[in-house]
Amino acid sequence: MEEAEESDGFFWEVSDFREEGRCLHALSDIILLVLCGLLADCETFEEIYDYACDKEPVLRRLLSLPAGIPSSYTLQRVFRHLNPVELEASLLRWGQELVHLLVGHQLVIDGKQLRGTRLPGQRQAPVQLVSVWAAEQRLCLAQTQVAAKRNELVAIPHVRDLVAVRGSVVSIDAMGCQRAVAATLVARGADYLLALKDNQRALAEQVRDHFAPFLSQPPAFVQWEKDHGRTEERRVWVSRHLDLVEETADWTGLSTRVCVQTQRWQQGRHQQSTRYYLSSLTHASAAQLAGYVRGHWGIENHLHWHLDVTFAEDACRCRQGHAPRNLSTLRKLALTLLRREPTKMSLNRKRKKAARDDAFLFQLLAQLPEKVEIAN
Repeated sequence: MEEAEESDGFFWEVSDFREEGRCLHALSDIILLVLCGLLADCETFEEIYDYACDKEPVLRRLLSLPAGIPSSYTLQRVFRHLNPVELEASLLRWGQELVHLLVGHQLVIDGKQLRGTRLPGQRQAPVQLVSVWAAEQRLCLAQTQVAAKRNELVAIPHVRDLVAVRGSVVSIDAMGCQRAVAATLVARGADYLLALKDNQRALAEQVRDHFAPFLSQPPAFVQWEKDHGRTEERRVWVSRHLDLVEETADWTGLSTRVCVQTQRWQQGRHQQSTRYYLSSLTHASAAQLAGYVRGHWGIENHLHWHLDVTFAEDACRCRQGHAPRNLSTLRKLALTLLRREPTKMSLNRKRKKAARDDAFLFQLLAQLPEKVEIAN
């Protein structure tokens, strides 16, 4: 048997768990092969193997492949046991190189279930990931896994500590609307925007009562949006009179309360919702606060939606070991490579083009900081 090479290049931080001298395939080949498959419109390890067999002469320009194409079982076994933290470190390192400084940027912390890992009879998927998303750059910077949705709050400090948040604005949904979370963000030099719901019942009731008289007055900011047959109006009110709400007294850094009322018209139907937020942003205008509120939903529209629709993540039945988490990491990496490639076409079309056009696949991979060596 040929000894596998150590993982190098972009994935140099990933250690090889396999027994030395008994491996036919280089670890770096296996990881990069799965990334190529995800870029080229494959969803499962079986599809990646079939694609690699068809493209073996091309892939040999990228990979060493001393024993040919690894089987789908080998791909799956390696991804089950691969250290997910080390693989995610590659994503984090590259993301921070792309963003450079986070000062003034918005970071979104939010969780997502991998529904395909749910077994029959289970209500919750056993694999749930909490991610840090750079809203402006549309880039996942870090992620960590939690055991259940209710443990998402436990994961927030861990995933937050993976990223240098100083100078940024961190937005979190109602799960993270906690005094301790606010205090920690302020201590680390970040501002916060936290969605307020009934998990903070007394505070939510006081804030709703406080804003009730405002809703009959002109808002501080109004925004209209028309897209795909839908018209949406967002009206924003801002209050900085903290002394009028007793429950805000012990919230570190809290300076601003925000009310956003959304009206939506689509196919003759009208929907209205009112949401409330707590923020440490002292001097932000109503328009800026509306932008942060809107930016928070970017992780749903530009990350979670594409993972489910473009990459069929929720349909993936890969459940064993670390494989679901590791695959999600490479999907996020593939999504970033596809999005940053400047050709004007949908991400779905780019994946199909990468499957047909080898030069386009190489063009996508060339974005990685340690350039992939491509033989002539």
